[in-house]
Amino acid sequence: MNFYFALFLSFFIWIFSIYINHFFKIPTFNISDVFWWILFSYFIIDFLLTIIWSLIHLPPNKQEKKLIVSGPYYWTRHPVYSTIIWSGTGIMTLINNSWLVMFSVVPVSLMWSWIVMKEEIRLYEIFGEKYKKYSTETGIFFPKFDK
Repeated sequence: MNFYFALFLSFFIWIFSIYINHFFKIPTFNISDVFWWILFSYFIIDFLLTIIWSLIHLPPNKQEKKLIVSGPYYWTRHPVYSTIIWSGTGIMTLINNSWLVMFSVVPVSLMWSWIVMKEEIRLYEIFGEKYKKYSTETGIFFPKFDK
């Protein structure tokens, strides 16, 4: 399974959650407009900055050719996946004011975790001990602060 298919599945999970939410008429959450805009702005900015920062440090033409451990990759091994899981789900949740979409973070996280397991096998084969050391020092989706 590649990145684009996983991205498609993330959208499918979110849209399916929205459909279920409307079909069963699950109550929406209500937050003030100001708080909604603060959260929405936060998720959009986090999403865009993480994607851009990640692409600056690891452009597509260097993927699987050089082990990058700086920038966002200093903090997590998969910053793009992390932002899709957390900020992507946050954006979709706020747009739809849906509790169910918020809880879709669980299947989205599980799906990306499965992608990571397959990808990391390949990265171990390519980078060997360097990647093994990096993976023990750096979290998959969350930073390890005990570096």
